[in-house]
Amino acid sequence: MQEEMSLREQKRLKTRLRIEDAATRLVDERGFADVTVEEICDAAGISRRTFFNYFDSKDTAVLGAPSHDFTEEQKKAFLSAPTDSVFRLAVDLVKGHLVGQHVNEVIAERRRRISGDSDAAAAALSRKRAKSNEILGLITERLDQDPSLRQMPEVTAETEAILIAFAIREAFWIATASPDFSCDIPFEERFESALTLINKFSKGLTW
Repeated sequence: MQEEMSLREQKRLKTRLRIEDAATRLVDERGFADVTVEEICDAAGISRRTFFNYFDSKDTAVLGAPSHDFTEEQKKAFLSAPTDSVFRLAVDLVKGHLVGQHVNEVIAERRRRISGDSDAAAAALSRKRAKSNEILGLITERLDQDPSLRQMPEVTAETEAILIAFAIREAFWIATASPDFSCDIPFEERFESALTLINKFSKGLTW
């Protein structure tokens, strides 16, 4: 049974990559606004129904980050797992949510180029805001239920959660779009490096 599940997952991954390959190739060639879901389906050799079994929109297929909500299991683990760092817990939550994403170097390189497209950037901003709000709610809830985990007691739990969610959101964007991170490096490593870069940069800020 385990082998059967493994084969099924391999097939799903292959189909997913075929859709992402078609979506990113077409957008890389024409621009984000000039490609439709129907054209992606034709290029990938799939039906609209199959497309929407894997992605909820063109944005998700082109830009890559999962837009579906965290599962109940993920939420429960985040709110109850023993930890001494909510930030680390939030980073691990996001990394776990990204399993199977950004695994193809060619697709990752296309996404880096596509990130400069104004229409794609606008779509990415909207999607990041929605996901950031979901993360923000979970972080705030965890900090409220366990005040000993707070690093900045001089501000509200929600403000501290905003800072954590902000760092994670921007690290994701840097890992995706920055030319300083090679696309042949696994996305999880780029994401961690981007967080380190943000931490280093913020320590040097003065005004």
